[in-house]
Amino acid sequence: MKKILFAIAFWGLSAGCAACFADTVPFGVASAYNLVALGYGSTAGNIGTTADVEGRVAAANDVTQSMPIGSTLGSDPYGALASGYAMVAGVGVTASNYFSINGGGNVYAPNGGGSYNWNDGGKLVTTGPDPINFSSLRTTLDAQSQQLAKLADTGTVGKVVGSNPSWLVLSGTSTTLNVFTVTALQFASTNNPLDIEVPAGSTVIINVQGANVTLGAGIYFNGQQESDSNNDNGMILFNFADASTVAIDGQLDGAVLAPFATLTGNSQMGGNFIAAAIGQTGEVHNDEFQGTLPSTPSPTPEPGSLTLMGSGFLFMAGGLARRRLFRRA
Repeated sequence: MKKILFAIAFWGLSAGCAACFADTVPFGVASAYNLVALGYGSTAGNIGTTADVEGRVAAANDVTQSMPIGSTLGSDPYGALASGYAMVAGVGVTASNYFSINGGGNVYAPNGGGSYNWNDGGKLVTTGPDPINFSSLRTTLDAQSQQLAKLADTGTVGKVVGSNPSWLVLSGTSTTLNVFTVTALQFASTNNPLDIEVPAGSTVIINVQGANVTLGAGIYFNGQQESDSNNDNGMILFNFADASTVAIDGQLDGAVLAPFATLTGNSQMGGNFIAAAIGQTGEVHNDEFQGTLPSTPSPTPEPGSLTLMGSGFLFMAGGLARRRLFRRA
């Protein structure tokens, strides 16, 4: 009987536990894209940069500016998730704009707008379902950003004896995950660049507080300015859970998750940049995030699941009561 009770209880609990385990891909299908505009509330979900984007772009609504896309599509680890697309425009593309599409990627634009130079093959797709379910993706990434913001810091933020006296050092010792929190004021300082001092190969999550946030200077990693040659750039995530605007005005190599913000910038960027909308940016390099993010706790079971669990427990209780009565008889 105990085995039956355990099986019923486990079955009832697992009915509400579909999300108990983290996806091995950090941002779902967004992991395959350099720029992702999710859309949120009054923010339109547009992408409006003219910068060279080495990877892919995806907009819940419109792509409104001309740009070259996809010069390094063959080098990204999650490219297969894009199903052959270099650009996805959920609503469409501004008719007068011109796109140079590299890497053989296709373009999804239901309105048929824009003109294209297909350097390595590829085609314009105007029919069929959107390759990305932006509503589902937005819900998932909104929740992920909020959960990451709740993580307790595992390292320290401050000046470190022996380091460059102008640096604000984010110091951590974990070989797996290092978590830091910085304020918008610290992130914006032009006099105190952030230097991330952690073991090579560890995942770094930096939660940046504030509604309107600007990066004022370049980022350093273990004392060296970030660049494409730094292989640990793909292990760094900047999370802006409360931001409505994020401006990257200093070189940043690392992922940005800002699901409620409009993202802009005038400096070189490298990584996955996920926001509600994306305006003009600096050149965007295709350095996808490859760190390991913590599991997201399972959601509260839905009413149907709770009812199912309750029925199971009532069934078990009834069975036990009947057994006691039979024994007494």
